[in-house]
Formats: sequence, C-alpha cells, structure tokens
Amino acid sequence: MTRLLALALLTLPLDLFARVEPRAGEEPIAAEPDITIVQEQDKVMHIHQINGKIYGVRVVPKQGVPYSLVDTNGDGNFTRNAGDRILVPEWVLISW
Repeated sequence: MTRLLALALLTLPLDLFARVEPRAGEEPIAAEPDITIVQEQDKVMHIHQINGKIYGVRVVPKQGVPYSLVDTNGDGNFTRNAGDRILVPEWVLISW
C-alpha cells in the first residue's frame, strides 16, 4: 500500500506539465495581449487585442485627460471609461 502511495506521489507532478492543444482548425489562445501603439498629431492610442480581437483602447491626448474605450461584452461596442486603468473583458469562453 505504501509503495502504491509513493508511486502516486511521484507521478503527481508530471500531471502539472500537461499541455492542452487546440482542436483542428482552431487558433491557440494567446498568453499575453498584443498592444499596438499608434501616434497621431493630437493623441497616442494603445490598442489592446487578443488573437486579433480588440478589447480596449487607451487614448492619451496631447492636451487633456487620458481615457479608455472598453468592449465589456465582446460585442464590438466600446464604452468610455475615464478611470486610470483598462477593464478586463468578462466574456464567456466555455459553458456547458
């Protein structure tokens, strides 16, 4: 019994390194968001996206207060957030 328990404890850390591969035809989920910086004459925009989908834009005007445009539902409609940080999207990825 103790040998079985010792064997189970030795193989337990190997389960932590398992990889989840995407299904055929699906793109893998990016670990970190891509941030594209666009400079215009009167403002600088930081465009935040994951897998090519934009979820937020941070706008820093040359004159005035910075603000964020956030897609909170994942439907492509952006709302203005005057706070000092960008909101994390709360999309449903998997449900069953």
